[in-house]
Amino acid sequence: MKETGFSRVSKNLIVRQIEKELDQQPAFFITQHASVPAVSLDKLRAKLRSVNSRYMAVKNSLGRRALKKERFMNLSDSMTGACGIAFSSGDPVISSKILIDFAKENAGFKIQSGFIDGSVIGADQVKVLANLPSRHELISRVVGGVHAPISRFVKVLSGTIR
Repeated sequence: MKETGFSRVSKNLIVRQIEKELDQQPAFFITQHASVPAVSLDKLRAKLRSVNSRYMAVKNSLGRRALKKERFMNLSDSMTGACGIAFSSGDPVISSKILIDFAKENAGFKIQSGFIDGSVIGADQVKVLANLPSRHELISRVVGGVHAPISRFVKVLSGTIR
């Protein structure tokens, strides 16, 4: 008799690996990649790797089993069709921008939902997140905002001395 599919041991190892990733990463996004060529998915993986993120194609039943934890229960319904999970250990804004841009280029790629800092977000909220400036941009804006009044004050004081 011919065996097909994964063995039970293999399935348990895959589920444990996904659970480990879900627990370690502060953010992840569930996607559908139906009719997206493997070459394109490899390009997506390369882009995500450059920003400390990772994309994994997941079998639905194994993904649902990994998402059965209490804090991820709402996400298990997102696992339909050809699914994948993008784990973001870096800035989730940058990862979401890469995913949104990839979805614009590839019609079969859709973002289903996400999980960021303990809260579940929908596809619309991922799009909003992608439009936000990155963490580095926000920090530079704050520093620039603090620096500008101080430098003006120093210029005013130096002008009175001359």
